[in-house]
Amino acid sequence: MEQDREIDPNWYAESFGELYSLIYAHRSVEAARDEVRFAAEAVKLQPTDRVLDLACGGGRHMTHLHPNVDFLVGLDYSSTLLAMAQRERGESFRLVRADMRAVPFVAAFDVVFNFFTSFGYFRHEDENRMTVQSVARSLRSEGRFFIDYINPDAVRRGLEPHSVRKAGLYTVDDTRWIDDNEGRINKRTRVSRENRYVATFEESVRLYAPEEFEQLLLQGGLRIERFYGDFSGADLSPDSQRMIAVGHKTG
Repeated sequence: MEQDREIDPNWYAESFGELYSLIYAHRSVEAARDEVRFAAEAVKLQPTDRVLDLACGGGRHMTHLHPNVDFLVGLDYSSTLLAMAQRERGESFRLVRADMRAVPFVAAFDVVFNFFTSFGYFRHEDENRMTVQSVARSLRSEGRFFIDYINPDAVRRGLEPHSVRKAGLYTVDDTRWIDDNEGRINKRTRVSRENRYVATFEESVRLYAPEEFEQLLLQGGLRIERFYGDFSGADLSPDSQRMIAVGHKTG
């Protein structure tokens, strides 16, 4: 069984290559427009704010942030996705390759955005805490943050153990399971084309209850002011599809 095979702790180093953008093509630039609109309103984004899009990927959210602020930086670990962002979004984008556990900026930003469940990647909790601390260091005094995360209640209730879909010429075969010992949602994706195997990708993300998430961020120097349950601004509830945290740097 897929569940019997342990996920590589460094899965994120290999899972965000050229095929990633193809199998997630439905997560388009246009689909990010309303997400950015809501996020900007939630943090009261100003044109003079210096902004970091943490784990920016191919830059689809940056596309909509870019016209609204004078200074915007995208940071990601995947050189492939960063090259795609530069190629497709334009040379005017400021892009940095770095590990989110060690953001190479200190007191540089007024706002940090983190979209599309790009947190909780690391097996050891102290590494996820390092990410929080790294974000806090990168923010100016009273800087704000917006983290778009998964709602563990909805994940547990709505888990689809197996699915197969088409993505252009590719067949995407996903197997999902929850590791209760580690408190993580895992996914293994097998990609084929015309019945020929192409590649396998893995994903593993920590499932945080809201109070756990709040405590983790607070320990790292970030205080949550409010949770939202989706990009419409609804309150977080057990049925919410997302767990969006908005707040500010402490101290």
